[in-house]
Amino acid sequence: MAKVLVSMNAFKGSISTKAATDAVALAFEGAGFQVEKVYLADGGDGTTDVAAALGGRVEFVSTFDPLMHPIEAPVVWLGQTAVIEMARASGWALITAEERNPMLTTTWGTGLLVKHAVEHGADRIILGVGGSATVDGGLGMLAALGFSITDEAGNASWRGGEGLSRLARVVASSPMKQTRLVVASDVTNPLLGLTGAAPVFGPQKGATPDMVTLLEKGLERLADITLQMRGVRLHDMPGAGAAGGVGGAAVAWLGGHLEPGAELFMDLENFDARAVGCTVLVTGEGSIDAQTVYGKAPVRVAQRFRKVSPEGLTVAIAGAVRDRAQVREAGIDVFVTTLDRPMSEREAMENGLALLTQAAAELAHLLSLKP
Repeated sequence: MAKVLVSMNAFKGSISTKAATDAVALAFEGAGFQVEKVYLADGGDGTTDVAAALGGRVEFVSTFDPLMHPIEAPVVWLGQTAVIEMARASGWALITAEERNPMLTTTWGTGLLVKHAVEHGADRIILGVGGSATVDGGLGMLAALGFSITDEAGNASWRGGEGLSRLARVVASSPMKQTRLVVASDVTNPLLGLTGAAPVFGPQKGATPDMVTLLEKGLERLADITLQMRGVRLHDMPGAGAAGGVGGAAVAWLGGHLEPGAELFMDLENFDARAVGCTVLVTGEGSIDAQTVYGKAPVRVAQRFRKVSPEGLTVAIAGAVRDRAQVREAGIDVFVTTLDRPMSEREAMENGLALLTQAAAELAHLLSLKP
């Protein structure tokens, strides 16, 4: 029987990376396949779970959600490396659909987690920035780290898109000391333009067309200030638009650098060696579409697998599949949807694990018939 590599991403708001990978792996083992599992993280939902599964020490830290409600969020320690998941402090899944409004949501809580890691001796921070509820250019994060962010009248102007729209000055702090910051991101979008943070990610986070216009203007103002003060051009920098501008803010103001999150974690888990001998890759996440092509985890893992196993088959399981031709061209051969009948998004998410398990079992059975 063929050897299968299973490396699933999270189904946002429904199934964690670990649970999805374990469920698919179990289905294939039940069909008689040899299975190799790699827990996939790309900087979004499930990143800290994967770090914990690698043996990390989990510490819960008091912080705030996107609307400044007090919560606790994890920092996972791999030695002196701190792994922080923005989705656990500033994530869209932490608030209701009715509450999603990028003019109000802030990255302050993420900044507090970074501050905690620095103050507790981290020599490296891996900041996963997927799954955010924000388009604030990272201003909340910077403010939490001691930056002065004000409008023309000298009033604080860091909270959400409203603060971004009034932005006049950013006075830098030096919070990182000897700590290296790595931004693990699953997207390559620039800060501005048609593929930038506001038009692409704003509507997902509750932005109306008018809000998108305001957010774009605010981000442009931030980019101009950044160029003037730091000499770093964020306007068209690949990845600067990640998490509503947090990617660019981390690079320009905190001395960080961007790395594809999936690549980073595949290296940590020795992906290439574990893929040797596997003839099928099964990956996937909640939704596969044109955005997946912009460096999201299923495409990255498929491309990495293809280098190790050029003749191998790559399969993606997802709740929703669109733009198949574009994604197939990027490296995924076959798509399988978990839905077995018409249903609402809510019903699909509430029954996500059962639907995924059923789809994986069907796929495993089909592949077991191959001579």
